[in-house]
Amino acid sequence: MSHASTSRPVIENPQSDIVLVGTVPTESGKAAHTAEAVVAHWRSGEWPPELLSLTVYTSSEGDSVLTYAQWSAEEPLRQSLKEEGSLSDTASAVPGAPAPVPYRLYRAVRGSGITDPAPVAESFPVAFFGAENDQAARAFVDALFAGEEATEGQDRDYPGGISANMHISVDGTSVLSFSEWVTEANAVAHIEAVWEPVLKDLGGTGLLYRHFSTLLPTA
Repeated sequence: MSHASTSRPVIENPQSDIVLVGTVPTESGKAAHTAEAVVAHWRSGEWPPELLSLTVYTSSEGDSVLTYAQWSAEEPLRQSLKEEGSLSDTASAVPGAPAPVPYRLYRAVRGSGITDPAPVAESFPVAFFGAENDQAARAFVDALFAGEEATEGQDRDYPGGISANMHISVDGTSVLSFSEWVTEANAVAHIEAVWEPVLKDLGGTGLLYRHFSTLLPTA
């Protein structure tokens, strides 16, 4: 069983060993409808004890849905992926949806100007990059952060910048950049000023997402 929450998942949750991330393209303006279908599917299934949170986001343009599921162990997640109709089977909610991909958080940095407790994130820039293997993926992330620090410094006191979270897929072939910002305007300004020149050469700046719903296990 689960209950809905307006809270955002804690990306650096020490209990989270692995996350399952999926994107579902939708018709323009239909993202909320698709997200509702995903949430309804999640509510209909049995909640495994290793599942920590299920969150769905909708893109600012209304043409994409992103799912982010935190698990405390890899084997239960893999078992869930094998079961048709399980909570991990997004295609049961949205026929034709691409299969979600397991990732692990590799590196996370937080904005130095953020207060404690941090403000609620409202904008989530997301980008995916291909990699040859896990070693190459780690080198890519390290070089990306090193390049940022070389031009912007290590302080990272960006207006509205809460965190940048770099994930690497379990098979090492994909890097996921998942950031948290106070407002979409803050995120856009930072992307244009800092990341766009770099990311353009690496495959684009990705999409901006907004939080739609989080499901947590019932206590």
